[in-house]
Amino acid sequence: MKVKNQASAVTAESDNEIELTSILETLGRHWKMIATTVAVVFSLGVVYAFFSSPIYQAGMLVKVDDTSNAPPTDARDMVRSAAAMFDQRATAEGEIQVIGSKFVLGPVVDALKLYIQAAPHRFPIIGGMVARMSDETSTPGLFGRGGYAWGTESIDVSAFDVPKKFEGKEYTLRYLGNGQYQVRGPGVETGVGGQIGAVQRFDTVDGPISLLVSFIHGEKGVEFDLTRNSRTYAIDRLQNSLLIAEQGNKSGVISTSLEGKDPVLVAATINELSQMYLRQNADRRGINAAKSLEYLEQQLPDAKRQMETAEDNYNAYRNSRTLFNPDEEGRIVMQQASQADAQLLDLRRRRSDLASHFSAAHPSVVVIDQQIAATEKYIGDLAARVKAMPAAEQGALRLQRDVRVSTDVYSALRNNIETMRLIRAGRVPTVELLDRAEVPERAVKPVKALVLVIAAGLGLFIGIVLAFARDFLFKGVLDPKELESKTGLSVFATIPDSERQKELAKRIADKKPEQLALASRYPTDPAVEGLRMMRSSLHYALMDAPNNVVMLAGPLPGIGKSFVSANLATLLAAGGKRVLLVDCDLRRGHLNQYFGLPRGKGLVDIVNGSSSLDDAVHRSVLNNLDFVQCGFYPPDPAELLLSSAFTEAVSRASEQYDIVLLDAPAILAVSDTAIMAPVAGSIFLVARYGDTRSGEISESVKRLEQSGASVTGVLLNGFKVHYGNYAQARQYGGYAYAAYKADKE
Repeated sequence: MKVKNQASAVTAESDNEIELTSILETLGRHWKMIATTVAVVFSLGVVYAFFSSPIYQAGMLVKVDDTSNAPPTDARDMVRSAAAMFDQRATAEGEIQVIGSKFVLGPVVDALKLYIQAAPHRFPIIGGMVARMSDETSTPGLFGRGGYAWGTESIDVSAFDVPKKFEGKEYTLRYLGNGQYQVRGPGVETGVGGQIGAVQRFDTVDGPISLLVSFIHGEKGVEFDLTRNSRTYAIDRLQNSLLIAEQGNKSGVISTSLEGKDPVLVAATINELSQMYLRQNADRRGINAAKSLEYLEQQLPDAKRQMETAEDNYNAYRNSRTLFNPDEEGRIVMQQASQADAQLLDLRRRRSDLASHFSAAHPSVVVIDQQIAATEKYIGDLAARVKAMPAAEQGALRLQRDVRVSTDVYSALRNNIETMRLIRAGRVPTVELLDRAEVPERAVKPVKALVLVIAAGLGLFIGIVLAFARDFLFKGVLDPKELESKTGLSVFATIPDSERQKELAKRIADKKPEQLALASRYPTDPAVEGLRMMRSSLHYALMDAPNNVVMLAGPLPGIGKSFVSANLATLLAAGGKRVLLVDCDLRRGHLNQYFGLPRGKGLVDIVNGSSSLDDAVHRSVLNNLDFVQCGFYPPDPAELLLSSAFTEAVSRASEQYDIVLLDAPAILAVSDTAIMAPVAGSIFLVARYGDTRSGEISESVKRLEQSGASVTGVLLNGFKVHYGNYAQARQYGGYAYAAYKADKE
């Protein structure tokens, strides 16, 4: 059991290590793409941080008063307003809705004409930044065109009305100098003129356009962008831009803030909003006070009659009996009953006020109904206590209570009436303005440092996601073991990626007349060492092969097959073998450039009979190495290869040389390789690290088998040694080559 647990632990640790190394390998392989993504996103962040328009913020603070429309009386809660029955948070939440309502915002939009947008015409992206750095007006336009404003240009449009159809459309106003301007846009496409300071009216097919430009600051030729939005759009825009919230928990302090590009306009909007809100709050309180006053004045005559009747009844009762004073308990009960009756009357008054605004299911009405029920129960309990007293005392207490209750109610009504008259006349708001908006001096957005940090982090994240997405969608062969397990073929050698070969490739593309095989120029390069391993493996593979003809092919172009062919042939020749290298790619063959040879006679001429093998062979391009180039590209390469001349030429070459190395075209791209494959005793497929997929190798094997040929093994070209694949690099030679290269350098 212990051994089994230890084995499981080792397996889990190994899996974790493999997963980590796989992640690191992916990151290491795509580090350039990740770095490029970070650079691009970071650059966009720099553009946004330094070129975007600064955003300013202004705000106000208001305090919701926790008081009623009337001051408290000696009857404690007798004349509290309905709002005071709830906690302060409910009041603050209600005022938040009022501040953001169209009822309040509409007059603000009208007062500041926020439905009119007028601004200098700026050049895209950089125009605003250039203008912010300037302290004077500019010469309009870009190279004399466009009318762009680059400085402190400004315009004041006091009135701008357009037909409904043109609301939200942009107009262009061009300053002509001497107080004159021209307007172009929907309905006035040809342009119409106007005078600063005068109301201009332009008739269009869809209705009149009226415009009053009060002021223009700028040079002749500067242009401004004008837009007349609908009032509803302007209100909705302001409504969505406001941030209204209660500060703290049940503090009753409401914060209202607004952000915008114009600091002066932002502050002016908030201040206008505060004044409009306070004015309408006071108006609403005055209206409520007037309604309450009307109700109280209706109740006052009845209250006075009830008070007088109660006094008469009590005096008559006392005169008909010996003077009677209730005991201490009776006086207490009488006082409590009097206060309860007064409170019940006040609650019913307030419920009547609420019923005119809310339904019976509203929380405000439900709460006051609960208080009325509790007060009625309390009065009932007091009545029960009175009934337990002697009859004479009950009568006296009942009459005294009636007198006190009626007197208290009458006095309370008189006091409330006076209070409501003061409130109606004074229109004092129930909120207090704590802070007015000041013109902001510093922008709140963008926060440059934060933007750059976020851009760098976002770029890194996107780069990593792209790296893994690319691996998931387009990943080629990375692990030789995986290639062997999926294809069933042996990987004979891994050939490390060579920086020197990249330099030589440029010279090959330029068709330099010189020897450009890596094995002859840089024999100690790690890639050459990988090919030496292939040379050793090939020695043993040929022992079991039916002939000495070796074919190198690949699934698709661009995997470095010609590089492998030229350099493997060079190494075989350097090892003492007489080698013939044949460029069999009749469509895009270019092996002649590796040896500095111009295009001339080649395989095409041998197969079509215009030249013999001996005439087409370039002798001793290197010691022990002869070469047959492809020749000039024919129009029908597949048909040429189907002829027996190709097979006969290869057979003759096989008799004359120790090894005949055929460089074949891409298997999946053309059918030429499948035609040539049966003549080869050994076939090796070249795969490129990170590009060639195992499925492409399997499909190539399938096509060759259909033509009667079998694949001997695979060469993995372009192997890149980095963190995460050291183990497989060491196993297949890559790590040793890299270390060897480092030592040599």
